[in-house]
Amino acid sequence: MTHIDPCRHYKICGLPMPKRYASTMELRRLRYFLQVAREGSLGRASRSLGVAQPALGRQIQLLESELGVKLFERMARGMRLTDEGEYLRDALGHPLQQLDLVLKNVRSFAARADVSFTMGLPPGVARLLGPRIYLRLARELPNLKLRFVESDSASLAADLLRGLVDIAILAGITPDDRVFRSEVLREELLLVGAPGSALEGRDSVTFAELENLPLVLPSLPDGLPTLLEKLAARGGTKLAIAGEVDSIDLAKDVVKAGAGFAFLPGLACREAVARGELIAASVTDPAVDRVVLYAVQPLWRVPRSTYNEVERVIFEEWSAVVTGGTWPGEWLFDPRLLSTYAG
Repeated sequence: MTHIDPCRHYKICGLPMPKRYASTMELRRLRYFLQVAREGSLGRASRSLGVAQPALGRQIQLLESELGVKLFERMARGMRLTDEGEYLRDALGHPLQQLDLVLKNVRSFAARADVSFTMGLPPGVARLLGPRIYLRLARELPNLKLRFVESDSASLAADLLRGLVDIAILAGITPDDRVFRSEVLREELLLVGAPGSALEGRDSVTFAELENLPLVLPSLPDGLPTLLEKLAARGGTKLAIAGEVDSIDLAKDVVKAGAGFAFLPGLACREAVARGELIAASVTDPAVDRVVLYAVQPLWRVPRSTYNEVERVIFEEWSAVVTGGTWPGEWLFDPRLLSTYAG
């Protein structure tokens, strides 16, 4: 007995879809809409989807009727999105990608096939932790499809919310409340300057002395400018801001040239200090430090066992570099919060 796909039967015959198939077809219409929007033509979209052009046109009409708006302007050579169509295209892209990923991962779990995982790491942290975590995950979870991204913490926080990154380490940035996060580490920010600068021969400076030192800071939404502003207001200190630089490497080059002073974690500046290219000093009364977070995007859906293993590897490697002194800082994280904690 030949099996007939009921959805295909109703599509070919142009009959109204029974209610039990409606949700499937509504989702399909949205995918059809996105393909027509990408191609800019019913004909090209029809060929790429393998759907007859009249049937595809009918699905777009049904979607427009359901929404009560025109999504396309019919042109002599193709179709152009209306304002409403552009809004729908932009709003649909990420949710449908997430749905595709969820469905793929569910099937992958059953078939023991690949599961996708993207991790974001800020500069410096990527160099230290990236290879350790990547190699362990590749060895212990061979079905995990790995992608590692290096970017500043503000960009990673935005990518978490957009679903472009699954797990990230964020330094000095608090992401949107929809992103799960936990404080893991507190690290001191050192004031760095060029050899021969006002920091020469000094292990520390007071916060009040910053009034006389031109500072090169990252721009918002990095949390450092806000932190310094609060500390300055508390003590009545007026900071001298020389400029903004959003790259750690560029900030080090600017400081080396004697154009100002910057705040950097020990992880980012210790090699340059060891080579004599920079001088570093602690800031006291009050000290300047920042919290480093572990953050997980709100829509990442993978089998619990896979997530537990990823989490375990990340925290084992992270803890090892901190307790071993490679990453200077105060460990804040309670291991009982881990999914794999056995008591």
